[in-house]
Amino acid sequence: LGSMTVLDGFAVEPQRLRIVKLDMTHLGLGKTIAHFSDTHYIGDHRYLERIVRTINGHNPDLVFFTGDLVNGAETKHLGEALEICGKVRAPMFGVHGNHDPWDAKSLAALCGGFAATSGRWLMDESVDLGGFVLHGSSCIRPLHKPETKKKLLLCHYPAAAELTADRPYQLILSGHSHGGQVRIPFLKPLYLPPGVGPYVRGLYDTPLGKLFVSAGVGTTGLPLRFLCPPDIAIIQT
Repeated sequence: LGSMTVLDGFAVEPQRLRIVKLDMTHLGLGKTIAHFSDTHYIGDHRYLERIVRTINGHNPDLVFFTGDLVNGAETKHLGEALEICGKVRAPMFGVHGNHDPWDAKSLAALCGGFAATSGRWLMDESVDLGGFVLHGSSCIRPLHKPETKKKLLLCHYPAAAELTADRPYQLILSGHSHGGQVRIPFLKPLYLPPGVGPYVRGLYDTPLGKLFVSAGVGTTGLPLRFLCPPDIAIIQT
């Protein structure tokens, strides 16, 4: 049993993609949104290509990414990650995570790569998407920008939802936690990074609005998952 558990944790579950379906049609936006996070890409092109195929298979109108495309020390993989993600067949919008690089060359690549999908890499800024406004935060806070339309927030850090803004967001999308990555039944996750707060995985009501925290599609630290498969959210709005 022990060896099978180890095999599952290292070889099977890290790439056992789970689709999380969220019904947010009460928002009345009429859009299908795919949300993924935390690829931590270091060269496994087959897996990232499968992620892109899975997203495309759900025919989303928009794709939202909430940070950690690569590891900061692995910038050599950034171009390949952007090339593969560029095959997403919908405008893709994303924000920085704590592992994404901040040097000028990498920032230009991120902005160019997401723009090539007709989307945008959001650096503490907003974009009007017709029926709503999308805010993108590169740190652990919302944007203090009043809007007359409904507004959504992309922020890598779930704990941002502990803060307040001029009025709540209709939906906040985050990652960063990896869902705990290793989940032992009846126990709290063994490790969570700073910036998660009480929002580990799934859907929450928060002071800032409804929050969905992705378990991510990649791993950090050990390439291990246990009782916490990677996920992609398909959100009907």
